Amino acid sequence: MESSSTSTFRSHRNERGLEIPGRLCHCGSIVRMFTSRTQQNPGRRFLLCPGSCGERCDFFEWVDQFGCDRATMMIPGVMVHLNQFEGQHRLLESEINRLREENSHLLESFVHLQAANKALLYKSKLVLICAIVCLSALVWYM
Repeated sequence: MESSSTSTFRSHRNERGLEIPGRLCHCGSIVRMFTSRTQQNPGRRFLLCPGSCGERCDFFEWVDQFGCDRATMMIPGVMVHLNQFEGQHRLLESEINRLREENSHLLESFVHLQAANKALLYKSKLVLICAIVCLSALVWYM
């Protein structure tokens, strides 16, 4: 891809409030940097418009020159491992969400059982009091 636009610079503040200079595309949005994961341009960085103007415009620009032969050979293998780790990460996030949901259900069950236990304990105390009263009455009338 060829660069389709010239750009200017404008500073903006990041999440920490620090002022950061940024490149602007022709629509006025600050462009974002990405890394290519393609076989043709592995690991090359490029700029794209994030599309904050309502739709993604056609701004594109390579940040760096094509890498050396060794990098070109190594990066696809690294990308395979990165994709595997990302897949594992997604699976682990899914498992964490499942466990959180299960934990929530177990907590609800615990609260319900705790309330039922409290009710049974109250009933047991009433039965015990009734038994003591009955035994006392029997002893008194004998």
